[in-house]
Amino acid sequence: MLRPGPNVAIGAPEEGSLGKMAAKKDYYEILGVARNASDKEIKAAYRRLARKYHPDVNPGDKGAEERFKEVAEAFAVLSDPEKRATYDRGGHEAFGPGFDPFAGVRFDFRDLGLGDLSDLFEVFSGSRRRRPRSSRGGDIQGEIRIPFVDAVRGTTVSISLPRRAACTACSGTGRGGGRGPGAPCRACAGSGAVSTEGRLHVRIPPGIEDGGRVRLPGRGDAGASGGEAGDAYLVVRVDPHPTFRREGRDLHCEIRVGIARAALGGTVEVPTLDGPAEITLPAGTPSGRKLRLRGRGVPGRGSAPAGDLYAVVQIAPPRKLDARSRQILEEFERRNPERP
Repeated sequence: MLRPGPNVAIGAPEEGSLGKMAAKKDYYEILGVARNASDKEIKAAYRRLARKYHPDVNPGDKGAEERFKEVAEAFAVLSDPEKRATYDRGGHEAFGPGFDPFAGVRFDFRDLGLGDLSDLFEVFSGSRRRRPRSSRGGDIQGEIRIPFVDAVRGTTVSISLPRRAACTACSGTGRGGGRGPGAPCRACAGSGAVSTEGRLHVRIPPGIEDGGRVRLPGRGDAGASGGEAGDAYLVVRVDPHPTFRREGRDLHCEIRVGIARAALGGTVEVPTLDGPAEITLPAGTPSGRKLRLRGRGVPGRGSAPAGDLYAVVQIAPPRKLDARSRQILEEFERRNPERP
């Protein structure tokens, strides 16, 4: 509902509606005050009755609406010293044809003690047409793919998202825009918003997982009739890594170890996001053993600690053996027979 502002100039009533009704009823009787009532008493009576019969307090009640019109007209005349003096001298007939009781009168509906009731529009012309209420704009969503390492470490991306932005021609009201204050805006056809597409620089937080969303407050569609804009959400898709696999904040990888190194133990290299790291392999390490590197997984964020890196040992026998190597392995097998 479009609000005309806290102070609203009330137009003249249509002929045949309020004009005829006012000619039949005494203004003092409408307000329920004596003819010698003070300005303070008149205003108090108006406030009491306006609160009681205001159309926003009695939605759909035509009788209350008519009573509100009567109260407003009576107050418009009796609160003005010149109009009241004229009325006291000759009643309704003293004003003559074409008299506008609301001329020069401005009403502040917030003065009724019920908050801002200024959303009434053209009620005194006999029309209950109301301007649209402001409402929040819709949320929008986009999607982007980023490399695995960028998801772990965080990055900034530049994206383009189509959205409905507030119309600059009418400042998002949907009215005017070069066609007069009450007409629908030409630029946005009265919607208050136009289609646009702008680039956004978005910070992707470290550690985001595949399918995670980044919220951009207020970067969605513009609200209707000056309402707040919605939010934009960016869905992040993470490309797989050739070496690492992620589970929560932990990373997993595989390392290939020869038979001799697995049996004898020693130092081996393990890949990490920051480059190779050395780790001691215990003698007799079987295939499938997990070696843990504490804190070398996804970096911590806030109160969440950094994850760990797990290197899974895969024993890799030589693909080709020369005669001497074969003899050595056969001798090894005789000395170390497999046990069921």
